[in-house]
Amino acid sequence: MKHMKKMLLVVLLCSFCLFSHAEEFTLSMAGLKVSKALPGYFIRDVVVSQREDSCVGYLHPHSGRRYSILFFEKSIRGELKEFLANSMPEKPGLLPLIIRVNRIFIYQPVEGVREYTCLQLSLSFIFPVDKEMQEDFTASVSLQEERKHIPASLPGIIARAFDEAFSQYNSRKAAGLTLRAPCTREHLDENPFQKPGYFRFFAGKNPRKGLYRTWFDFRDNLPDTTTGFKAIHYYNQDNPRLSKAFLKFPKGVEPVEIWGFCEGDSVYVFGGRSFSLLEREGDLFITWSRSSEYTRDVVSAAIFGWFFAGLAGASLTGGIAALSSDPDQAEKLKLDLFNGKLLPVNATDYTMISSRVVFFLSKVSDPGATLDVYVDGQKHCGLNPGTYLTLDLSCHHTLAAVKLVSSAGGEKMLNIPLQLFKTEVYLLKANRNHSVSADHLHDQMKKDILWSRTREKTPCRAEIFSR
Repeated sequence: MKHMKKMLLVVLLCSFCLFSHAEEFTLSMAGLKVSKALPGYFIRDVVVSQREDSCVGYLHPHSGRRYSILFFEKSIRGELKEFLANSMPEKPGLLPLIIRVNRIFIYQPVEGVREYTCLQLSLSFIFPVDKEMQEDFTASVSLQEERKHIPASLPGIIARAFDEAFSQYNSRKAAGLTLRAPCTREHLDENPFQKPGYFRFFAGKNPRKGLYRTWFDFRDNLPDTTTGFKAIHYYNQDNPRLSKAFLKFPKGVEPVEIWGFCEGDSVYVFGGRSFSLLEREGDLFITWSRSSEYTRDVVSAAIFGWFFAGLAGASLTGGIAALSSDPDQAEKLKLDLFNGKLLPVNATDYTMISSRVVFFLSKVSDPGATLDVYVDGQKHCGLNPGTYLTLDLSCHHTLAAVKLVSSAGGEKMLNIPLQLFKTEVYLLKANRNHSVSADHLHDQMKKDILWSRTREKTPCRAEIFSR
């Protein structure tokens, strides 16, 4: 049954991209242990809150659009629970610890460069106390490995990422920078990257004046208030969005690491040479920069997190550098809630794996009616009878909220569950009575609809990578 499930995902990937090829690799953490476990605790349970508990990621061992999908021998939860339980077994006198896996994803961002393999890992540390639970800290780890023995070396890379996550927790705890918060059964299963309220700064609390040494300091609203500094502001009259701030410290006390600072009600984030004002925009924190000043940092963050700066600066600068010809051109950036790095607000999801939804407006619809398609409140295009819209949504989406609006006045809402590698197909109709209908197609009807697509019949295509 387990093998059949994996084979099914492989088949779904083939339908997801007709011109790609997929094979699979199976990983095992057997025999490996965390070397920097939490002293005094044993692993009671492991919870996986990311949307996919089967696929660990993908490789590009060949050039072109060929994927090799990564699985654990067990599910993600099963494999990691055994790995962590062997690392921190239950013994008399030890206290229980629950680990929530918010994200574990392996990928190769450069096709044909087999040595560069990347991993993102996020863990939350949850402590049962009597009949309650307390959530203490969420670690975020990004690793990049240059190894030729892929996938054989991947279990060791995963173990090293767990070591770094545990080290992050131990370091924060030793510095007195962890604050336990109540954790309910519902919180235990939720992903904090989809619930910004889990982060104390995002929960509406007033920030305190001081320095944020790291992203974690900002996220947990724990600024360093012991170091004196003076903020010097430079106002750009030609483009106020490019106004900057600089910090001046008493001689001999300048910190080595600064993520940003808070001054009254304003927060500034360090962008490489100066500090930019961070503003709230809906669920995002955004800032503005002069592209040429931040090209290397932005590309590095957008494509490889923060561990690939050298290669990114050498091979991928061109795309954003093209935006940098005007020295006063402002580029809008957003804060990545995974690691606190700045990304272009429309940056393509660098994990590259997505779900796909295909809409076909039936030819038997009202010939005088067009159909507008909105996803998450944003209009993407209008369909005429006999045409297609293809939506590619990043692997971090769990649901596509779609509204269909007919020019004849009818509307319909759809909430479409998404699965990695899977293509969902919907047959739409703008009926003559002004209503809108949407039929979810399966099996042969789905194949027939997909097979009939051509470039001429698919005037609308959209990639949705935010969230």
